[in-house]
Amino acid sequence: MTEADAPLWTHIVRFDEAFRGLDLTLTADEARRTLIAENFGMIELHALTARITTKGRKSPGSDEVIVDVDLSGEVTQECGVTLDPFRHPIAARIDVVVVAQARKNKTDDEETELSVEDLDVPDVAVNGQIDVGQYVIEALGEAYDPFARKPGAVFEEPDQPKEPSPFAVLSRLKGDDA
Repeated sequence: MTEADAPLWTHIVRFDEAFRGLDLTLTADEARRTLIAENFGMIELHALTARITTKGRKSPGSDEVIVDVDLSGEVTQECGVTLDPFRHPIAARIDVVVVAQARKNKTDDEETELSVEDLDVPDVAVNGQIDVGQYVIEALGEAYDPFARKPGAVFEEPDQPKEPSPFAVLSRLKGDDA
């Protein structure tokens, strides 16, 4: 794995501990904020804190852990309209379902109907571990708008030259001698 492929934030917890329930607060230090800001194209990430709670749920096929991430922070970025830098808060809340082992898929021979549950495939714990740091970055991706507008910034379309009407063009071709 190259440095470019490395995750922006890693914080590993054991699946069994997460199943029993955890309440964590992760705060990004200056080095991590700088790395994240560079990868997201921010001018500066001033603060980033995530409160993470987990709880277990028994489920047929594999136990599940629900990971809730409540993220808050402050960022300086370019306004998507004026290109002026501006500082503003960001916040997001996501929840993710993680299973201990992959659920068995239905075979191709069976006739299947899709349900809402089929659309939201849970993540699978790797080696009995969950990287909650990746979910902090996922929440940041939900919160951060790379084209955010500075308060009060309004996009105004530039004046377009008016195209002459077809009748004006005909009038010029005909001449004023009529």
